[in-house]
Amino acid sequence: MNNADALKALQDYYDIQSPTADDEFKFTEAIGYLIEETKDPKYMCELGWYYCSKKRFDLELKYLEMAAEYGYLPAMEELGYMWYYGQHGEKDYDKAFYYFTKGAEGDGSNGNLWCKYKLADMYRYGCSVEKDEDKYREMIEEAYEQVKNPGYLNDPFPEISLRLAGIRDEQGRKDEAIKLLRKAKEFMAERLSVEAFWGHIEVMGRIVRYLYKLTKFDKERADFYDLFYLTEKPGNYMISYRNKKYEIRVEDEDGQSAIGYDGKWYRSFEDFCQKAMIGKNSITSIYDEIRVEGV
Repeated sequence: MNNADALKALQDYYDIQSPTADDEFKFTEAIGYLIEETKDPKYMCELGWYYCSKKRFDLELKYLEMAAEYGYLPAMEELGYMWYYGQHGEKDYDKAFYYFTKGAEGDGSNGNLWCKYKLADMYRYGCSVEKDEDKYREMIEEAYEQVKNPGYLNDPFPEISLRLAGIRDEQGRKDEAIKLLRKAKEFMAERLSVEAFWGHIEVMGRIVRYLYKLTKFDKERADFYDLFYLTEKPGNYMISYRNKKYEIRVEDEDGQSAIGYDGKWYRSFEDFCQKAMIGKNSITSIYDEIRVEGV
């Protein structure tokens, strides 16, 4: 095998919709060869993510750590989040702090900023470091300056804007906080139209609920994501899409809202956003065409 053969094997694998065990073997053999020959950390990460998809988390960790040793930012970002949230069952704030610190060093690129705002959170809450709210505020202010004109949907603009809104609110600058939250909401809606990732849905809920703590809800301008706020209370709501109406029922179950829609029940509005469909469309992919009626 040479580099050209290995690269062709990778491309062949990605073109297969339902790979066989033999296809899987050829892929891992090819990417293992490229790691050995090129020492390129992108291949290490790629193999780590492959093993994650197979729930071989021990091997995922092995290859991500290998890539991080080469200073590869995506690996440091991934490892930071893995240990911070305990994605595979174990939290380790010391390791998360290490990887976020390493990843936060840089010029304000996408991955650098994801690490930077999570590192700021660790200072805010005193996770593996002495609690330092001044440091938190300083880091969020700096991160916002770097992300305030986002170029990509995966830039952490809404996450950082949400935190800066909290800072502005504490400073008594409520109008600025509201403006930040509205921009964050608009940006996140676009991101969710492409992929309804659970973590991003959860952030959208925090944005909307905080927004309506700071400003009065205007039922005449209600949009789809305002249902995060509306569904906090039991009731029936109507949405329409291309002149067809759909009912959303909200019932209280032991202090939590259950969402009924199209013969199914969802445990929260976050769950509804991730799973609900209108026809063949995910609900979040057509958010801008959905109207909220009868609020």
